[in-house]
Amino acid sequence: MELTLPAATRQSISPRPGSALHRVAAIDVGSNSIHLIIAEARPGERLRIIEREKDTVRLAAGLTETHHLTDEKIKAAVATLRRFTDLAHAHDVTAVLVVATSAIREAWNRDVFLQRVEQEIGLKVEILPGVEEARLIALAVAEVTDFQGERGLIIDVGGGSTEFILTDGQTPTYLASVKLGAVRLQEQFLSRQDPPSRAEIEALTTYIQSGLARTVREIQEAGGFQRVVGTSGTILALAAAKPDTHSLETKAPAPKKVAFTSFASELTYAELQALNRRLQRMPHKARRKLPGVDSRRADIIVAGGILLETIFRELGIQHLTTCEWSLREGVVINYLREQGWSLSHTPLSAGDIREHSILSVARRYAYEAGHAHHTAKLAEQIFDQTLPLHGLGMREREWLRYAALLHDIGYHIAHTSHHKHAMYLIRHAELPGFHPHEIAIIANLARYHRGSLPKRKHEDFTRLLPVHQETVTRLIPILRLADALDRRHGGKVKEVIVEMQDQSLQIVPISVDNTDISLEVWCAQQVLPIWATVFPGLKVEICPEQAAPAAMYR
Repeated sequence: MELTLPAATRQSISPRPGSALHRVAAIDVGSNSIHLIIAEARPGERLRIIEREKDTVRLAAGLTETHHLTDEKIKAAVATLRRFTDLAHAHDVTAVLVVATSAIREAWNRDVFLQRVEQEIGLKVEILPGVEEARLIALAVAEVTDFQGERGLIIDVGGGSTEFILTDGQTPTYLASVKLGAVRLQEQFLSRQDPPSRAEIEALTTYIQSGLARTVREIQEAGGFQRVVGTSGTILALAAAKPDTHSLETKAPAPKKVAFTSFASELTYAELQALNRRLQRMPHKARRKLPGVDSRRADIIVAGGILLETIFRELGIQHLTTCEWSLREGVVINYLREQGWSLSHTPLSAGDIREHSILSVARRYAYEAGHAHHTAKLAEQIFDQTLPLHGLGMREREWLRYAALLHDIGYHIAHTSHHKHAMYLIRHAELPGFHPHEIAIIANLARYHRGSLPKRKHEDFTRLLPVHQETVTRLIPILRLADALDRRHGGKVKEVIVEMQDQSLQIVPISVDNTDISLEVWCAQQVLPIWATVFPGLKVEICPEQAAPAAMYR
């Protein structure tokens, strides 16, 4: 079923057909929070989220008992929508898309809310049916997730409902919306005692099991699933707050966390169970201080955790991967496709998603494509021919390639210290498909493509695990040599031949049509001490093409 947002939903600002840039705002009026994203679409780039705002209005408060939105909550929601609309206009958006979900769907006085929003702000709100909400969630998740041809189950736990989708990354084969949400369940079962009693927890668990019975049966009858993706604030918060398994098992201090964010994290059934036992013993005041849990979500996180754990148990889930993109991004993607923008019509492989993420960041910061891609090509050649020396694998080769593509994006900020600026930009870029430690490694590699080698005082490097510090250190000489061999950014060195014998390394740059590459050779020679430092005892030399033994040529 295709959703066609009515013309009235595309608020006040008409799109600019044929424009090279679309900025679109999407506002999601949810049961717990009202969310705003402002997304920027450019040809050849992944959709970029340039602004995110959230206000925990809790529209669904009291709705289960009275079936009515309170005047206080309507007033707060209108104020939030006015502020979000002003912010959207300040970003010169081409459209404002406003959707509402469970709380507005079920409120008997929803027309009062809709009329006030239209009269006071000029916005028309589209109320999404539960199944359409699920479809748009699937649209967003598929844009940034590689299902590897497997059947995936997407779970979105909201304040008033939970959506379930079966998909392989293309058209969903199953869509369902169940009236089980963190706000709804907290008010019904866990609002009397703090922390909740065992009897309350057991009653809630039984209620959830009953509410899930039909959906569980339908998912099983539809063929089940092979992987699970979780979206929404509740699931993201639970994944962020999960206990450190190293600390639980060894009772030793956890290793320092890498200060890099990821588009996806992992949550196992065992981790969720351990977290829930802890949450259920903590009073609200203590939960507010728990890392990873927004203080405004602390009152509903227990109900959300029990709901997710019950879903895990009833469906036999052992492992879930989170996804930050959900309904709001799906609304934007759907709208852009209606406008003729092509984002991705077929599911991308993991490599495609990662490459697309890297190139989107590169283009965003006006990278010099010729030099970046040629540096990456030379770096891969050197990596492949020095494998016995560095002993790294294909994943490390991929990190090297991505660092080569991004190593000069710091010029977007300034020439001086551009290597440090590159690290900053990579750290704060949205990179779907990458784990935090991978973003950290790529950022560090870009940072050390020039300047000093890593030092103890460099916090971003020392935060890496020791094995990742070693990986970065071994890749630095390769990236620096590749960069030096394209010093004039002209692709004058078409390939590099490396000959290894014991502790001796002979490097032969091959020019294009016997072009003069004396500058590139000189720059490469300046990098050789780095090789000797990283690989003690190694003798390295640059051998001019004419002087190289004939046996070295392929």
